[in-house]
Amino acid sequence: MKENKSPVYWLVVIAGCGLIGTCLGLGVNVAGLFFSPIASDFGVGRGSVSATLTVYNLVQAFTGLSAPAALRRFGLKKMVIAGTIIQAGAVFLMSMSPNVPVLMILNGIRGFASGLIGTVTVTVMINYWFNKNNGLMTSIAMGFSGLAAALLSPFLTGIITSSGWRTGYMTVAALTVLFNLPAILFPIALKPEYKDMEPYGGKKHKGPADTSASALTISVSMMAVLMVYTACCASATSLAQHFAGIAESYNMISTGALMVSACMIANTAGKILLGTLIDRLGARLSVSLYAAAVVTGAVLIAVSRSSFILIAAAALYGLCYAMGTVSTAMLTREMFGPAKYSRVYPKLAMTTTIANAIFTTVVGMLYDMTGTYTTIILFLAGLVIAAFCMLQLAYIKKARETV
Repeated sequence: MKENKSPVYWLVVIAGCGLIGTCLGLGVNVAGLFFSPIASDFGVGRGSVSATLTVYNLVQAFTGLSAPAALRRFGLKKMVIAGTIIQAGAVFLMSMSPNVPVLMILNGIRGFASGLIGTVTVTVMINYWFNKNNGLMTSIAMGFSGLAAALLSPFLTGIITSSGWRTGYMTVAALTVLFNLPAILFPIALKPEYKDMEPYGGKKHKGPADTSASALTISVSMMAVLMVYTACCASATSLAQHFAGIAESYNMISTGALMVSACMIANTAGKILLGTLIDRLGARLSVSLYAAAVVTGAVLIAVSRSSFILIAAAALYGLCYAMGTVSTAMLTREMFGPAKYSRVYPKLAMTTTIANAIFTTVVGMLYDMTGTYTTIILFLAGLVIAAFCMLQLAYIKKARETV
């Protein structure tokens, strides 16, 4: 077996970053930049256009449930190659769409590919490759979605402004191929043993297999609590897609792109920081601190009209992405154990994506109905508080189960 110093471990993380950058960074986090120009071009409301992202997220969520089985059958490389062709092709055709219904169909096709090679595939792969520093590596990969969006938001905004949203989609199609290339070209596999290697940190000691009913059963009540937790966290992330619209409603158009960038920087840095904090302070305290920061950011976005404060508030709010991704992965391992991870996490990931999909459309439609974002911002802050409560309940239930 090759030693843990092999660069292949980092290649796995880099490949995971690329896949997450495509499926979440390009697929979700910069999608809001296209809402207003498409709505204006087609003469429809923002809610109708944001529904295309809902379709993408819903299809991605349900497809993710079958990702572990598909990986076992077809292998990582074949999955990524096929997924890249479908993703890039769908986005390129989106640039030629004559109306919103066609955009919805193409987003559904794009979501199918993203579900197969997105968050479930990446987290399962990292779990196989890393026994040590698993949380940190998961947070790095997940965090790339925010970094990609932060770097690309001003770039794509400039392209959309100067050349139109259709050229913007052509650019996203090219970036999709670029981001997925590491997973295609690097000498990696789904599991380290396929490359004659051990997981980073070595193999964990395995005692006698526990085949009792209690060991194989997944707690329905704990699953329900974590599903509510992930749904609330994911609902909060839907607001970032509308930062450009929020700034526009405040007559501060130029601030919108900066808010998105600040949010996406916090998305990335916040995930890495959360992984580090969990290692040192534990998940309960770390996520609680994040919840407080997100609620503070939401309130400031609702009441402030200062460009500086709005940008800072967007950064605070961007920490909600870590709550919906990194904390969900870590809580799954902590509440259910590594052996049940591949059975539990896809369901929680589906819950996360569905909640984000629904609320992305809800935010747009409520704006169309009321002409203001204030009510929905405060409502989403309330959902973050609910997530905090579910976190506490999960730890109470876990303590009772271990007594």
